Amino acid sequence: MPLTPRIELDRPSAIVFDVDGTLYEPLWVRAPILCRIVRAHATSPRAGVRLLRALRAYRAAQERLRAADVHVEEVGEGQLRLAADSAGMPVEELRRAVARWMDEEPLALLSRAMRNGLQEFLEAARASSLPLGVCSDYPSAPKLSAMGLSAYFDVTVSAQDGEVQRFKPDPRGLLIAARRLGVAASSVIYVGDRPEIDAVAAARAGMRCVIVGRRRARRGRDAYACVSSFRAFAAALALAGS
Repeated sequence: MPLTPRIELDRPSAIVFDVDGTLYEPLWVRAPILCRIVRAHATSPRAGVRLLRALRAYRAAQERLRAADVHVEEVGEGQLRLAADSAGMPVEELRRAVARWMDEEPLALLSRAMRNGLQEFLEAARASSLPLGVCSDYPSAPKLSAMGLSAYFDVTVSAQDGEVQRFKPDPRGLLIAARRLGVAASSVIYVGDRPEIDAVAAARAGMRCVIVGRRRARRGRDAYACVSSFRAFAAALALAGS
């Protein structure tokens, strides 16, 4: 079966996607980036270790900001400040490190790391006149461009948008994406890769959720279906050309 458990997949009004880990295989990007960091610091291993600790602190700061009781006016700057304090690194130095190693260096790797069947799924969705959007914790335009996918999406939303300023599982970004697409949130399917974040955000927004990857599906509160591939997902939705 392409989806487990079988959820009601009557035609949605739109589909909204997470980006990182959903549109591409994260390990196919993280492993080469780690190798590049090691090579770049071959003659200064202490600096390399310091960089890795800072990047780890940056990711950990995001998880702190996901907590419902932790709010900052600007999530991007708040994440940088929290991480810089934790890593003992000046904010501007960390900003440059994040820009290089998390924003710029991965771009050349993304097209090869795209999940199997993704582009065919997007083409089939377009052929079926389904509006498509993105809702991600990070700005997605450069990544979509690097994968050659920008033209498929009508709307892109990120946590750093002025209207949002919340990381998932806060549903604000998803609700804004639905509004910009001009559809009811209840008629949207959100596609993600992390049930504890994406499925919870979708449930809070009143959306159905499909998780990409080989995970165990869940019923009841924060329910989600699992799909092993975008080809199977296209077939389950009976999209044109699938």
